[in-house]
Amino acid sequence: MMNGLAYGGGAVLASCLDIRVGCENTKFRFLAAAYGRINCTWTLPNQVGWPKAKELLFTARVVEAEEAFQIGLLNHLVPANQLRAKTMEVAQLIASNHRSSVQAIKGLLLQDMTKDLDGQFVNEKDYTTNVVKGFGVEEAFPEFLARKGR
Repeated sequence: MMNGLAYGGGAVLASCLDIRVGCENTKFRFLAAAYGRINCTWTLPNQVGWPKAKELLFTARVVEAEEAFQIGLLNHLVPANQLRAKTMEVAQLIASNHRSSVQAIKGLLLQDMTKDLDGQFVNEKDYTTNVVKGFGVEEAFPEFLARKGR
């Protein structure tokens, strides 16, 4: 949940979050180049693409909320008075899923950031075959089975 400025270290920290919900008050500024530093070269390109990451890192300019949403720095952009409700809605959707699956998906996404498509496929196949093993029908689809039966 972001309601305000994410400049410098705040922008770096925000770029490491899994999901960002912001409002019209949210602004980003990656300003390391302005004071002779380097950061976000490993997170930002995966979020906004190489051309946009280069622009934001080279210029250290302010990114307003609407642009942040359009380029992927914000997953959701809502009015400030709906910020908490939207954040809780997203959190509840995530929490309603199998915890181990959500954790595994996050782990694979992080591992796969530097792999080609074949490497990503091998990682996922290995993980689903050897680590997760999957859930039984009863555990995976309880609501459906309650409605339709087995």
